[in-house]
Amino acid sequence: MGLGTWESYLANHIEGFFNKKFSSSLEAVELMNGLEREVKRQSSGKRRQDIDTAFIFSLNPEDYHRLCARRVIEDLRTMVARQIILQDCAADGVITVRMEQSGKLSRGVYKLRCGRSDEVEDISANTLVLQKRPSLDGRVPLNLPAFHAMASLTVVEGPDLDAYLEIGEKQVYIGRRDKNEFILTDTNASRLHAWISYEHHRHELYDAQSTNGTFVNGRRIDSCRLQHGDKIRIGMTVLRYEVI
Repeated sequence: MGLGTWESYLANHIEGFFNKKFSSSLEAVELMNGLEREVKRQSSGKRRQDIDTAFIFSLNPEDYHRLCARRVIEDLRTMVARQIILQDCAADGVITVRMEQSGKLSRGVYKLRCGRSDEVEDISANTLVLQKRPSLDGRVPLNLPAFHAMASLTVVEGPDLDAYLEIGEKQVYIGRRDKNEFILTDTNASRLHAWISYEHHRHELYDAQSTNGTFVNGRRIDSCRLQHGDKIRIGMTVLRYEVI
């Protein structure tokens, strides 16, 4: 077994080994670590633009009853969405996280299966689904999940220094007009200067045919898929995009 294979084996089994050895209960952070490793694994392969979005955990009944809570499932789903951005991946379909009971597993041990969301059947009540976003026409379906922040915009240069906004799946409009989600006072910014949409589980920045243009890391863009740490210049304002 090569060094890389051995390290991968340890990373994927060490938590479960010690939990089984000492019969400790499973913690939510261990499930998050498993999801993070899985997204990283897929992002290093040929499918980085088509990451799996359906994740099913099999747990011992005791761990299942303790961890199968909406708050935990929401946190796991949001963590997947953040990792897709951090690993510069993309995915189609909805993100789903499900937990199932398995009497074959010891307490503290879990198994993780993943696949495409359209291949997973019987989405049950213990599954949280990230809905697809509406189009530019502004109509919003009534069954949207609660807001889950995945990234933020912070003004690091310009008249609105330190202005801050957390963003998730909802469309964000940027500019001087009062009804924008991120309002700028910069006179070199257009009333509607740019907007950010959520597509393929990534934040896409679009210039709204602004007078002075929109720039990302010094390059003028019409549209751009944002990455963690990108700097967006609008007029005399610079905003930093970060996963939170």
